[in-house]
Amino acid sequence: MISMASFAQAEGLPLERFLPTPGFTSQWHLEEQIKMYTQDDLFTYINGEAELFFPYGFERLASAFYTKKEGDPPIGLVADIYKMGSLLDAFGIYSQFRKPDAEFIPMGAEGFVHSSQLMFYQDRYFVQLSASGISQLDRSVFESCAQAISKALPGPPVKPLELDLLKIPALIPQTERYFPESLLGYSFFHRGLIALASHEGKKFRVFVIKENSAEAAEKTVEAYVRYVKDSGITANKTTDPEGMILFTPDPLHKALMLRQKGRYIVGVTDVDMTSQGTFLVKQLMGRLNE
Repeated sequence: MISMASFAQAEGLPLERFLPTPGFTSQWHLEEQIKMYTQDDLFTYINGEAELFFPYGFERLASAFYTKKEGDPPIGLVADIYKMGSLLDAFGIYSQFRKPDAEFIPMGAEGFVHSSQLMFYQDRYFVQLSASGISQLDRSVFESCAQAISKALPGPPVKPLELDLLKIPALIPQTERYFPESLLGYSFFHRGLIALASHEGKKFRVFVIKENSAEAAEKTVEAYVRYVKDSGITANKTTDPEGMILFTPDPLHKALMLRQKGRYIVGVTDVDMTSQGTFLVKQLMGRLNE
């Protein structure tokens, strides 16, 4: 069993130390010097996609290029390790690439693989492995490199506790995503989690927003009510012993039901009637009560 002191020691290592050298197998070797990127120059490496990483607290990227000399031309594998702001942030950026029908593997906290890439996250690190100079690589190659990196990274390889807020019976697995800002495309909906849920043969999106206080959550709801009012929509807002509940047509999402309890706001989009939203919101509220 690895001690917490070992985790702390690994966390303090330079990011490039987590990449295997001189290679990850006897056949695959580091071709050139490991390249490092920060917020100032990440765009030079992933131009057009760098902005996706910044809200998730991106700090640094270490990128290595491994080659297998056999064959003409030699084939390669690119290994990228992104250091993000937190475990939740690492999951969040990972969730932007994950698809529910992916082939999931037990790597880090969670990972998936296909013919040209493998991705996983562990602690506050997001790892992306990509084939280079060839359209696909054997799965064993990806897994060998990923295992070497995962063994070097801090741990333990656990998922964010915040994901438990979405663990309702109606949840469609592997659809959870985390947004550090502008959930559902609305600037007043700050950081939150969203996922797909299934009820009576239909799919909906359920979400949880966590504010810093109950007062902040109330202001968020008020901002949403003002928004729909300015859009010419009257929101149906009521209260009961469980707190505030709102059901309204939504300019972007057909119809939306949400409920506030303390610092939390839970909700469901794309509902046709209040009974659909009430059922799913009740499940979400049950997670808050546990």
